[in-house]
Amino acid sequence: MQIMLTDEQLAFRESSGRLAADLAAGWHRGRGPHDVAPPEPDDKAWARIADAGWLALGLTERNGGIGASTVDLAVLVEQLGSFAVAAPVVGTIIAAEQLQTWGAQPDLLADIASGARHIAPALAADLTTLATSHEGAVAWDAAGATVCVVPETGSAYALGDPIGFADLSRAVRPLADEVDRPALVRPTGEALARLEAFALTLLCADLLGTAQAALDAAVAHAKARTQFGAAIGSFQAVQQLLTDSHVLVEATRSAVYYASWAVDAVPGPQALRAARAAKAFASRSAVEVCEHTIQVFGGMGMTWEAPAHVWLRRAQTDRMVFGHEHHHHSMIAAAEFTPAARAGS
Repeated sequence: MQIMLTDEQLAFRESSGRLAADLAAGWHRGRGPHDVAPPEPDDKAWARIADAGWLALGLTERNGGIGASTVDLAVLVEQLGSFAVAAPVVGTIIAAEQLQTWGAQPDLLADIASGARHIAPALAADLTTLATSHEGAVAWDAAGATVCVVPETGSAYALGDPIGFADLSRAVRPLADEVDRPALVRPTGEALARLEAFALTLLCADLLGTAQAALDAAVAHAKARTQFGAAIGSFQAVQQLLTDSHVLVEATRSAVYYASWAVDAVPGPQALRAARAAKAFASRSAVEVCEHTIQVFGGMGMTWEAPAHVWLRRAQTDRMVFGHEHHHHSMIAAAEFTPAARAGS
């Protein structure tokens, strides 16, 4: 496997970061959970996202896409997390990949890639996996979306109102009436395992970007903020927090990019195993790094609109979507350490 990003991927990271920063600058963070407008991108912002090729990145050329690798997508999503972009790019990419896996018509996928059709993925009520039924399902990262498809049922559903008290940087909405019935074909178990690994990996990349941004901000603050006549970064307690955070971020980076490579390079079940391990580690680590950042910033970091608070909320939300660390630890244990698993080894 390639253990470093290519020159093209590094250039893509830089250009994606510039656009992500510009998009995030237009988001009003508000002053509390009831003072944040839903992060539905306006037509101009969504057109810029589509023109940049973000929505088409993972789709094949036949389906109006670019045919990029999952590592390329991880590069993009890391930047989205770093700048806390509220636009539903990750949800759209996952929904498009889900439809592509189920053999949706190229014209539908091309519409999604171009930004002409807004669609969201449906998750089970506990958010641990993609929904297999519309009963109790919710559409995740659905700001601006018009429909949500549940491929298992072969149906699309209209979206209802936002769920109360949800963090609107990750809009979640319930499913409503059936509105369409696209022609889909159930894929193999291999393809479904790869799809789940793909979705998990993108959430891991978002967690990585969030943790890296929080750490960078904490280091910069520790250098500039003085107390008792010295920069707080000179205090051993602060140094220990930042050192621990750095180790967690770099370990997360290794897990995320290995899982991203595995999605395209190894059989689906193996890729899913790598993605589960990455999601379990990234979920815990990113939240811990963001909590360390809050401590470095002190009381200022606890205010709702402070970037440190935004990163912590994003990390907590990413942690829950597609399963937190305890869920994936149990799934790995069930697959590898039960009597049936041992008998098959």
